[in-house]
Amino acid sequence: MPAATSKRVKGVKIFRHFIIGNEAHVLPHPGFPDPPPEGHTKGWKVYVRPLPNGPDITTWLKKVQFKLHHTYADPSRTIEAPGPFELSETGYGEFGVEIRLYFAPESGEKAIYREHFLQLQTYGPDEQKARQEKDNKIVAERLETIEFNEPTQEFFRTLTSEDQFNWLKVKKGRGKGKKPDFVFEGDVEPTAQLPERADTSAGGLGAGGAWSVQYEKQLLASLEQSKGTLEQMVEEEKRKMEERRKEMEKLGATVASK
Repeated sequence: MPAATSKRVKGVKIFRHFIIGNEAHVLPHPGFPDPPPEGHTKGWKVYVRPLPNGPDITTWLKKVQFKLHHTYADPSRTIEAPGPFELSETGYGEFGVEIRLYFAPESGEKAIYREHFLQLQTYGPDEQKARQEKDNKIVAERLETIEFNEPTQEFFRTLTSEDQFNWLKVKKGRGKGKKPDFVFEGDVEPTAQLPERADTSAGGLGAGGAWSVQYEKQLLASLEQSKGTLEQMVEEEKRKMEERRKEMEKLGATVASK
């Protein structure tokens, strides 16, 4: 494991969700060689992507290595940040793509492995297969999660920085001769932080609002209290079980003496 550049934040876990998947098309198709290589009937792209409205994965992911079937020339391909972390090829057969994820140096984390089965054929219900054939597009994706347990202090600052949402900003004009603004669309800006208190004007979690640091603390305290109550109940049940065992032993001894 690479040497950590700072101390670790004890008792903290940060999760990052992302997508691993592939697209596939029957050749010929725009974006792929025409004519295709001899015997190649499909054009495909395998990728590692952020969630549509999630944080920028390049804040923690710095390099992705895709290992293809050994029949491909140079089967091990590496894509470095800023990406996109995707690889396009042509072929005819399905196989498992080995994927190795490399993290930011300041994380002090070693690389991890994932695998994605390259889906080239239509799949699912008949209606779905018909739509895939009509659109000449097959998409096979799954949600993946990585847990950073007690991240380094430097890495923690990166994972909780608001800058990781800048990729979601869109350009807005400010009039002739003025520089455009880059702003978030919608009523609520995405954020990596929990609010200190819930918005009491809204419905939902906690004391009338969205999830907050305050509500999180209340929930953890409630769970800790429930844990203590459950432990007491378990101990009480163990005591009763021991009493029943002793009673059964006495009853057994009485029956044996007759």
